[in-house]
Amino acid sequence: MSTRKTVMITGAATALAAAMAVPMLTNAQDYAADPAISELEAMLVDDRSRFRIEVERDVTDDLLELGRLVAMGGSQAGGSGMACIACHGVEGEGDGSGAFPRLAGQSGWYLYKQLIDYASGARPNDVMSSVAERLTEHEMEAVSAYYAAIDAPYAPVMGDIDPGMLQWGGQLGAVGSAERGIPACVNCHGPSGTGMPPSVPYLAGQYANYMTHQLQLWADGVRDNDAMNVMSAIADKMTEEDMRAVSEYYARVRPAERGEAEIAIEVDMTARTE
Repeated sequence: MSTRKTVMITGAATALAAAMAVPMLTNAQDYAADPAISELEAMLVDDRSRFRIEVERDVTDDLLELGRLVAMGGSQAGGSGMACIACHGVEGEGDGSGAFPRLAGQSGWYLYKQLIDYASGARPNDVMSSVAERLTEHEMEAVSAYYAAIDAPYAPVMGDIDPGMLQWGGQLGAVGSAERGIPACVNCHGPSGTGMPPSVPYLAGQYANYMTHQLQLWADGVRDNDAMNVMSAIADKMTEEDMRAVSEYYARVRPAERGEAEIAIEVDMTARTE
């Protein structure tokens, strides 16, 4: 059995990813697409797959197997209502509508932290809080490591966007707005929003509706689980148009495969202003 040193936060529990407060929906899944543990192990060299806060245990194929079991509803308090795959998909690709975010390749520590916050109420959500409260800490660690190790394909972006709004979203992401006091997203979320593991999630390729909703939750004070209230302060300065623009922009950014440096932006330039 191969092992790799990882780092874990001690004492609390957390993360799958943020789902909107909507009922759990069961979608038809292709279980044959479930990645083999050997494939997941190969991803552990990537920072996104590791926990780098405090070395506590190894990530082993046993931990990944447990993570896959939890994702399929096999936790100690499991069942169909606890199956992550029902909403987030076998490969963590999420829901194209944006109601359920993409988890695949997200930082393991970040996912774990979100589960802790769901369970504690720091990040309230009717669906995810109920799920997280019934997971053990070890199950949270396992399912977070499992989804962090997956490299799933990206779904096509739904809907068109005016090129002017897309350009504004890209500007907010790259340089922010000095006159409005909005810092650039890349300052924390990394080049082209590809994330800064272990604590800062990627934005590139995440669903626009999901990101817009999270920004609104921060602005409204509903979501308040970020370090030093950074996101709350930023979202409070953004208009609804700002939130939509930057979310639509990052939804179209496509990071290169792990180990590569380039990115691509998926844009439908046939969109026109109404």
